[in-house]
Order: sequence, then C-alpha cells, then structure tokens
Amino acid sequence: MNELPYAATDLALPAPAPLHFRYEKFLANTDYEWHRHPWGQINRISLGILELSLPERTLAAPAEYLVWIPAGVPHAAHIRQALDYVSVYVADDVARQLPTQPCLIPQPPLVRALLDDFCARGVGAVAEPWDEAQARLLVQRMVQAGSVEDYLPDSADRLLRPILAAVRGQPGDSTTLQAWAQRVHSTERTLARRFRQELGMSFVAWRTRVRLLQALAWLKQGKAVGAIAFDLGYATPSAFIAMFAKQTGITPERYRRQLCAG
Repeated sequence: MNELPYAATDLALPAPAPLHFRYEKFLANTDYEWHRHPWGQINRISLGILELSLPERTLAAPAEYLVWIPAGVPHAAHIRQALDYVSVYVADDVARQLPTQPCLIPQPPLVRALLDDFCARGVGAVAEPWDEAQARLLVQRMVQAGSVEDYLPDSADRLLRPILAAVRGQPGDSTTLQAWAQRVHSTERTLARRFRQELGMSFVAWRTRVRLLQALAWLKQGKAVGAIAFDLGYATPSAFIAMFAKQTGITPERYRRQLCAG
C-alpha cells in the first residue's frame, strides 16, 4: 500500500512553504479511496464526523478536532454529512514538529482563530511574510495543544465488532450490555472487560461519545434539542442536556449560539 502513487493534483502543486491550503465542499456519504500525499496533511471539517481508514486501524474525528496525517501514510476517507472541508499541506521542516503517527489535535481558540482567518481570506499557497509567520505560529500552537490517538476508538475484536457497528448505525439504540451479551453469545462481564482492554473505556462511555458526535452534527443542522434527545434514546431533554454539558462544558443551546456567532 505504501506504493500508492501520489495524486496528479498533488504533484501539480508547488511544495508548501510552509503551508498550502485547499478548500472543498463534500456531499453526504462521500468516499475517498486509498491514497497518500507527498506532504503532511492537516484535515479540518465544518461539522459532523470524518472517518479515516488507516492501514492498521480506523480513526473517527469530530469537527472539534483537526486530523493530522504524516506524509506518505496511506488512508481512505468516509464523510457522512455534507460539509465544508479544508486540507492543509505542511512543509517537511515544519511537519517534523508534529506527531509521527496519525492523530487528532484539538482546536483551542487561537488555533481556531488562525485557521479561520486563513480560510476567510481564501489563502492557498502561503507567500506573504505575515502569512508565513502566522502559519508557523499556527503549527506551534497545534504542538502546544497536544494530540490524542482517536476520539472514538474502534476494534476488530469478534465480540465487539458487531456491537460497535450497530451503535454507530443507530446511536439512539438503548440495548444494554447484558442484552448485547446474549446476542453475541457471551457474558456481560466478558464484554465489559473487552471494552476496557480494547477501547480503554466502558460500553456506556463509548456509546455516549457516539451520541455526542451525532448530537454535534444535528445541532449544526438546526435540529431541535428535544428531537435530538428523543432520537438519541434519552428519556427527557434534561437528561440529554446533562450529558452534553458534562462532555463539553456547555449546554446544547449555548453550543448552537456559538456556532451561529462564528
């Protein structure tokens, strides 16, 4: 897979100095087949979830994170929602500051503001001295922001795989772990242990992350909080709001207002 050719569109571009921005609009359920890039790549989406397949794992990223892919790493992509997409190629000398493996990088306010400014001006190749200084500051702030391997980890475990796929497909499904154990011919204790070993969290915690990611997408689309709560399997809107606030530090409506303000 490392022998995948680089895309003609990449080869036609000048080397980033230090960054090169590309902008696209994706339709819902867009797939990109396996490919790789000659430079490191920062991926940014406007809402929802970006799902990347890597040679040894799957990486899922909500819009609140940037996705970093080092140069030459093969990957494929699946995008569920229609969204705006920004790809930033990174010069080799600058990329050496970033992790050597694909990962997620959070967007604290300054990182978001620096990226928003580049995007608002439609900068492609960074050429002006002020833009070069801003680009290098952006990467420095990304380094300071740290990284995580994945927000929503996956597993190829034969017992967990059907459960994970089902929850991803229907986040509002409230089937208990005990009921899942019966379906996959196992025990609740065994599944609980597998979740901890394979994913580093409990079944409920993993399902909560799936629900949060779906809620973020629906809020961006204007869906009512009550309808989101119902569709995600919560008995009351207040139960959903409590989960959302615990995970994000703000209420769903405040999150929506921030989106509108942005």
